[in-house]
Amino acid sequence: GRQLVVVGDPKQLPPTNFFSVMSGTVAAPTDEDGVPLFEDSESILEEFMGSGSPRTRLRWHYRSAHESLISFSNVSFYDAGLYTFPSPETAGYAAGLSFEYVEDGVYEGKGLNLAEARRVADAVVRHAKEHPETSLGVGTFNLRQQLAIQDELEARRRADPSLEPFFARDREEPFFVKNLENIQGDERDVIFLSVTYAKDANGVLRYNFGPLNGENGWRRLNVLTTRARQGMRVFSSMRGEEINPTHAASQGPRLLREFL
Repeated sequence: GRQLVVVGDPKQLPPTNFFSVMSGTVAAPTDEDGVPLFEDSESILEEFMGSGSPRTRLRWHYRSAHESLISFSNVSFYDAGLYTFPSPETAGYAAGLSFEYVEDGVYEGKGLNLAEARRVADAVVRHAKEHPETSLGVGTFNLRQQLAIQDELEARRRADPSLEPFFARDREEPFFVKNLENIQGDERDVIFLSVTYAKDANGVLRYNFGPLNGENGWRRLNVLTTRARQGMRVFSSMRGEEINPTHAASQGPRLLREFL
């Protein structure tokens, strides 16, 4: 061919071995909590960027109906260069970004914060009853918390069969719970985010932020925080100021502090 157009976003994730690890075909190293550490593959996009090919940036940001949903990402990753659309709506259920502090949340290790998982599951049930017409997805910072939220939701669905239409797989945009390794490409009207990491039962923050500690942790954060069209509710058992940036080993935890 005489021409080639390569399209992608170097601020989001290159291909990873997540699915190979989950299917058991590849063994992955684990962090101190026993959570798998997934490897990033070589990016064809970045190979072309490094070759000196002419490039341009697509700057119109279409997804976020509320500016607050893309503001952090725009400033932190895109040099504040995206054109966004100011929203006339400042109140209402799904109006932009909101923070929900989980006061009794404790990081139990191995990627689990059960109190936060229960709080998110309760919010999902409330959404299913009060706003069933609005599509919903849940994002987590690791696989263990994803499974914990799914387990909590299973128990609630068994207890209340009237919820089932909301969870039907044949909806135009079905409900999901995904972690930051496999949520890229998905979007929903509303996203609930479970941060998971927090102080342990002894009140100590161990700075083990799982995949966020890795070289491309900042990219994972960018993917996870840009999935919502109308509203995103961030459930966290810690506040941003609890993360001391001088104790962070990589860019990911420092950016998480700024996001919170």
